[in-house]
Amino acid sequence: MVPTVVLLVFAVPVFAKDNTMCDGPCGLRFRQNPQAGIRVVGGQTAQRGAWPWMVSLQIFMSYNSRRYHACGGILLNSHWVLTAAHCFDNKKKVYDWRLLFGAQEIEYGRNKPVKEPLEERYVQKIIIHEKYNAVTEGNDIALVKITPSVACGSFVGPGCLPHFKAGPPKSPQTCYVTGWGYIKEKAPRPSPVLMEARVDLIDLDLCNSTQWYNGRITSTNVCAGYPGGKIDTCQWWASRVQRQRQQPLCGRGDHELGGRLCPC
Repeated sequence: MVPTVVLLVFAVPVFAKDNTMCDGPCGLRFRQNPQAGIRVVGGQTAQRGAWPWMVSLQIFMSYNSRRYHACGGILLNSHWVLTAAHCFDNKKKVYDWRLLFGAQEIEYGRNKPVKEPLEERYVQKIIIHEKYNAVTEGNDIALVKITPSVACGSFVGPGCLPHFKAGPPKSPQTCYVTGWGYIKEKAPRPSPVLMEARVDLIDLDLCNSTQWYNGRITSTNVCAGYPGGKIDTCQWWASRVQRQRQQPLCGRGDHELGGRLCPC
């Protein structure tokens, strides 16, 4: 089961030179190709290099050395990844996890070393938000410390954090969800390729209306999708509601990407 998370980050579709220390400009897309710059939207396969800060958090099974994608995250710098706290509800030990960087396609259940330009790392520390509530999933955010540090390059680069002091913007914003999540109902496993789709941020008052989530979404969460359907995802409620309670995403949506970011 892959929960859906929307994290707000910024993206700039320009070319960036390699910066192995990851201390250069953040949010630079298509680092390997200065001419690329067209987004594929609507739940399509993401172009290679479109989201260089996307990280696959994979559960490591020691008995067979296989890795299984479980969550997505955002590379902040060479030492830290930002992700969702609920990813660790059942797997809290650092040795349960592996991190995969630079991937456009992942192999579910992989038990072989990755090849360049992909990079795999261990988890040194997991920091859960001190006010995270596993029941309501408010403050659903966590930091993961990478060990050893990851090198940035043509397909790996840091994302940017937004500067919202009072929560998400009130005015309509177009965002993108990306990830290796489930792309259709009752799928046996997540999409092996990185997917992306354009969505709109939805006002929390609307998302919390009686015909939608009836007040269950907190101010620390983000709701995104389309009031009329199309492609939808809600930050913390998506997977749990859609799969455990059989309720639709954002009221009427039927398409889940398992996204982890929202550049706007």
